[in-house]
Amino acid sequence: MNKQTGDLADLIREHVQALDPYADVILLFPQGTEMHQDIQLYILTPEKVDFSVEQQYLDAKYKVELDASQSLSLYVYSKEDWHKQFVETPIYKQVQLEGIYL
Repeated sequence: MNKQTGDLADLIREHVQALDPYADVILLFPQGTEMHQDIQLYILTPEKVDFSVEQQYLDAKYKVELDASQSLSLYVYSKEDWHKQFVETPIYKQVQLEGIYL
């Protein structure tokens, strides 16, 4: 992890993981792109995801984007849904293999 990625990880820990310390937070860098392009941020929370939960994570994501000057794509799932409904999908496999767990 380079310094720029480390700084981004610190901001995500500060703003996003503070909402739920039991959530898995995973960064996925698209293949062949530079740091200034969208990074995918996956939140896998043990709680049920509803509008209120998603809104809290969106607010935290905006804070990270402002502080880091980095655009993020946010995906919020319950751990149960992620491991049951998405297990056979290519994105699930890519996140499992290439994702950086914070």
